[in-house]
Amino acid sequence: MNLMYASYPKHKHKIKEIYFDSFPKNERFPYLILRYTVKEKNVVLNSIALKNVIIGIYYVVKCDDLCYLMYFAIDKEFRNKGYGSRVLNDLKRKYKNIFLSIEKKDDDLAFRRKKFYLRNGFFETGKYYLDNGVMYEVLCTNKNIEITSDILKKRYSNMSNSKLIKYIIGKTFNMNNIKIVK
Repeated sequence: MNLMYASYPKHKHKIKEIYFDSFPKNERFPYLILRYTVKEKNVVLNSIALKNVIIGIYYVVKCDDLCYLMYFAIDKEFRNKGYGSRVLNDLKRKYKNIFLSIEKKDDDLAFRRKKFYLRNGFFETGKYYLDNGVMYEVLCTNKNIEITSDILKKRYSNMSNSKLIKYIIGKTFNMNNIKIVK
């Protein structure tokens, strides 16, 4: 059974629902930012469908020869059925070099999330950073790519060319002063 991907605004209400259900407030942009930035050439916000049922979302920001998987979620009722792994394989074929950030916490959910990404072709980079009060670890599909502070800044700056949107992004997250702490 093939998964289908549809660009925003198709399924926009379900995308919004999954976004709010899947990410804590301190890790989310205002939804208006996602809606606005999908108009940019560097951003992709897609729904993930199985037959005619929306089962997930992903939001990617293109950063030169890398892509940042900013948001990826499978709806709660479809988790642990292999769909997330299938989507990641599709994304790796499409974008080749992908990096992402996962919350660095010592709890079971964070452990399982990291294990999921490692099992699906991501590698530890040894890079960590603090953003909006949350410590993140960076994972990447290419262990030979050096993740730098400039690359981390680019994932936000490439979201939009609008000065207003960049201002809002900078007020929501630490856009200009990202520093790798390890």
